[in-house]
Amino acid sequence: MLFRNFRKKNNGSAEGNRSRSGPSILTEDVVIEGNLISGGELQIDGTVNGDVRAHAVVVDAQGVIHGEVVAEEVLVRGRIIGPIRGIHVHVYAGGHIEGDVINETISIDNGAYIDGTIRRSEDPLGEPSQQYEGSYEQSAEEQRQFGVHDDQGYRAVQFKTPVKGT
Repeated sequence: MLFRNFRKKNNGSAEGNRSRSGPSILTEDVVIEGNLISGGELQIDGTVNGDVRAHAVVVDAQGVIHGEVVAEEVLVRGRIIGPIRGIHVHVYAGGHIEGDVINETISIDNGAYIDGTIRRSEDPLGEPSQQYEGSYEQSAEEQRQFGVHDDQGYRAVQFKTPVKGT
């Protein structure tokens, strides 16, 4: 399991029991509109339109984050459009970052893409948060639209308000 190295020893407390659970996984068909915060590990295969904060964040090949990412461990195989603050940042081949990276250590594989500045810091998590003005803007129609992702792809769903007295 990818996260095994990040786990702390169980000291018998409730918190120690919680750390034995696996990562929280957002599958490809999940789209989050808003910030995502976890004290544990997150694996992003879907899309997050908002900031992500966790102990460890893995953005897999199909994963996309439009917002700031703050974590001790950040592993990028997919796309992050926004700044990253992480103690250990790993950008794998095919990983795509559009934003500044503030890190203590970083590794960048051949074939990775970074459009932004990379800056080393002794305390990247303690750095003040940048105001990220993301390029993701929804049209008025997208804001009102709901849909379902299934094996046939994405389908819009219309909600109708019942009329009183019928």
